[in-house]
Amino acid sequence: MSGIYIHIPFCRRKCSYCNFHFSTQLKFKSQMIQSLIKELEIRNKEPENSNIKTLYLGGGTPSILNIQELVLIFDKVKENYNLSELEEITLEANPDDLTPEFLQNLKIQTPVNRLSIGIQSFFNEDLRLMNRAHNAEQAENCIKNAQKFGFKNISIDLIYGSQATTDEHWKSNLEKTLEMDIPHVSAYALTVEPKTAFEHQIRKGKIAPVDEEKQWKQFEILRDTLTKNGFVQYEFSNFGKEGFFSQHNISYWKNQAYLGVGPSAHSFDGKSQRSWNVANNIKYINALEKYELPSEKEILSEKEAYNEYIMLGLRTMWGICIAEIEQRFSEKFVRYFHRELENLEKENLVLINNEIITIHPECLFRTDGIISRLFFVD
Repeated sequence: MSGIYIHIPFCRRKCSYCNFHFSTQLKFKSQMIQSLIKELEIRNKEPENSNIKTLYLGGGTPSILNIQELVLIFDKVKENYNLSELEEITLEANPDDLTPEFLQNLKIQTPVNRLSIGIQSFFNEDLRLMNRAHNAEQAENCIKNAQKFGFKNISIDLIYGSQATTDEHWKSNLEKTLEMDIPHVSAYALTVEPKTAFEHQIRKGKIAPVDEEKQWKQFEILRDTLTKNGFVQYEFSNFGKEGFFSQHNISYWKNQAYLGVGPSAHSFDGKSQRSWNVANNIKYINALEKYELPSEKEILSEKEAYNEYIMLGLRTMWGICIAEIEQRFSEKFVRYFHRELENLEKENLVLINNEIITIHPECLFRTDGIISRLFFVD
């Protein structure tokens, strides 16, 4: 089974930390929707021989679309794909878009059964630093309203380790999450990406660089608080109660096939072929007007496939399998893997149980560094 990801490349404003592909110019929104529909029609045989299990509208800000525009997209997906096994339909949303009227119509007129809400913080100091479009009151009210209209499968994004986020604020954010009975949290350390407002402000000395020690401490607070309250850390940044894990994202981490529609969206055939669309709204629209796909393709090399298996698997509670590595990859990769694995085991950085390797729980904040040591580099 597979998933479909649809990228909605519009936002009302640019957040200080964001380097995703989007535009704040909404004048091409109608043409973009028509282009998305054309791409869905053109690619209706992808992924090959596969029923669709999950549908995910991300961005950008999908909740910037009105109900009629969302219905148009959902109808086109239904027309062109086998949805007999569809379980999870996620809409990413910002709090300021989730008015009671929007939520009520979303529930009645669309198949959306999961909301992923970009809360980031319940404190205005944090939200102003991040240049978010909503305030703390809207953050809380949108969750209450979503629950009022029957949305039970709700995920929120939170950001920790920012210059404005004190340990006390971070603990309060998590307490608020628990009080509101939210079943899934995606929590990310603030990172300074190139060509973002944060990167510019830090380079100019207007704000302080991020404090890695503070981020590590807040990660430990996050993990300790949520796991003690019934959440499972099933991926490094994702915590869910049983029955509320993101099935769509799990398909990425388990190397399953998925179709990405929209500018900058990526696709994978579940074997070795990747493709990606141009990250330019006008070029994307112009190409689809001629029923052309503005995409590039590549076949993963053995090294790329090996490194990707390591990277994706070790971020999750399912880990990586020694037997699978020995079956899938050639001798030089297997030898390299076992040599590096022996070193990691001696340093107590990983656990091995029934040939499944996972990161040691006390070393989770070092996940990226541990993964990199298993990467094969020519």
